Amino acid sequence: LQETLKTGGNIMVNGSIVLLCLFGVALAIFLNYKWNLNMGISALVFSFIIGVLFLGMRVKEVIALFPTSVFFQVMSLSLFFGYGVINGTMDAIAKKLLYATRKKPYMIVFALMAVGFVLGILGCVPPAAGAILAVMSFSIAVPSGVNPLICASIGFSANAGSFVRWGASGAIIDATIAANEYETVSASYTWSIFAISVLITILVIMMCFFIWKGYKITEIVGMEKPKDFSPEHRKTLLLIGLVVFFAVVPGIFKTWKIGGSFVKSLAGFCDIQVLCLIGFIIAKFMNLADQRKVIGAVPWNTLILLAGISTLMSVAVQAGAVEIISGWLAGNVPTLLLPCFMCLLGGFLSAFSGGITTVFPMVAPIVPALVKASGANPMLLFLATVLGAHFTSMSPFSTGGSVFMGMNRDESIAKKLVTGQLVVCLVAIAISCMLATILALVM
Repeated sequence: LQETLKTGGNIMVNGSIVLLCLFGVALAIFLNYKWNLNMGISALVFSFIIGVLFLGMRVKEVIALFPTSVFFQVMSLSLFFGYGVINGTMDAIAKKLLYATRKKPYMIVFALMAVGFVLGILGCVPPAAGAILAVMSFSIAVPSGVNPLICASIGFSANAGSFVRWGASGAIIDATIAANEYETVSASYTWSIFAISVLITILVIMMCFFIWKGYKITEIVGMEKPKDFSPEHRKTLLLIGLVVFFAVVPGIFKTWKIGGSFVKSLAGFCDIQVLCLIGFIIAKFMNLADQRKVIGAVPWNTLILLAGISTLMSVAVQAGAVEIISGWLAGNVPTLLLPCFMCLLGGFLSAFSGGITTVFPMVAPIVPALVKASGANPMLLFLATVLGAHFTSMSPFSTGGSVFMGMNRDESIAKKLVTGQLVVCLVAIAISCMLATILALVM
């Protein structure tokens, strides 16, 4: 079997291995619900079994697929913002905003959605914007009665905002389209993708708002006015503000080409992960909370779960999942349904990886071949791929979804988020596929 795969492989064999990986994910979920076995541990075991025994990989090669960047990102964010959770700052913010919106608490949803779009449009990278929205969601919206799955859908707003041509994701979309035979129209395609994505994102958030009955959040009667922030709370808020400032502003200046090489170097250093670790050290010396409690509050179970599933899906990619799916699309799917299937392909890959930055450059090269073979609209195929990758970015196994889960400290909510976030993604993908098919009819 190993020799067959090394010499080019049999596509049926590779397809069976991909299906075996998906079966491993399903079995990991079953073991978790039946015996409370962490899905990440069982997924890692399946990764070694499938990778080493069926694909002929070495153990070190499987270990190299471990998503170090995602693990590190969630850990660093959890460590820093943990100070605000442990010392009560987040709770104090939630009480004040809850009091301010006590007559119309559902407005918190639309306020957070607006914040997400603005952050994305201004150039804030989706992981940083998503982290900010996640902290605000679990500190403000959820305590006020908003369903956490509505908050998960709000995370789409930061992604969609970043699709603007100068945004963190928009720049990648523009460059990728240009590199795949459509350089002369890449700018107009990017603007079209941004505009349509924003409209569909608003539709998806509103759909989730009604599905999980955000409109039923009632006026809070008889709520006492919360106390003023303590000195400890003020110091924590100042430190959080500085971290957010440096995570957002240098990147915006770099995008707008303000400040020259110094700002460019500063923006490269001011990654949200680095800033959170620096913030953790400063918070320690400011005695904002007990360091041991903060480290203990990091959602290690969630981190292991995410890393294990991601490793298993990376093994599936090694087995040729992308090539198998794209080859099947070109040979078996009618032109009218190609956008829908491209949406599903982008969504499937993004559910276990980094979304636009990883998936779109991986899938976009398929588009020119599909256009030549079928005569499909290229902009629509690019759009559908973006929508798919965009709307599974809140999967619990992807970067955005893992950051969102990592900011939750309530164990009673944590288990529901795994399946709940998948449901949010399925709702969004269903809407995207339907609209992509309608656009294919119109265009």
